Amino acid sequence: MSAPTGLPADAESMKKLEKELSMEAKSEEKKLQSAFKDLHKHEKSEAKASKVRRKAEKSVRKLEKLELGTINSLHDITHKHDVAVADLHNAQASLHTQQQQLEKHRQDLLTARTHVDQATKDKNDHDRDRHDKLNQLRSSPPTQTGGPSTGTSGASTGG
Repeated sequence: MSAPTGLPADAESMKKLEKELSMEAKSEEKKLQSAFKDLHKHEKSEAKASKVRRKAEKSVRKLEKLELGTINSLHDITHKHDVAVADLHNAQASLHTQQQQLEKHRQDLLTARTHVDQATKDKNDHDRDRHDKLNQLRSSPPTQTGGPSTGTSGASTGG
């Protein structure tokens, strides 16, 4: 049988071929090791990126929760502000009403004082008039008038 084609028959060629095959194997081994290192480096980078992404997702969830709380606080504060504004407007309207009532009471009081002053003046005038009449009656002698209690016989004195 003859040797397969492409294989050298002499020893020197065999050594050379063995050396080339050995170098080729070493080169492939180095490439394989380099590919594994590269794979490991990419796996590490992917794991790091995945960790960073999870951290970013956690941060986003935390900020969304904070935003929701802030929105709720804003709604509460806005509601409190609206209530405060309504209370202020109600208080201002009540103050206006109270001022109007006070002015009406002042006018009523002024009218009542004027009425009391007039009634007091009228009473004083009438008291003075009555006093003057009583003094006049007491200082002048009684005059008889033709009334039934004077003791006349009922005959007329006229002619």
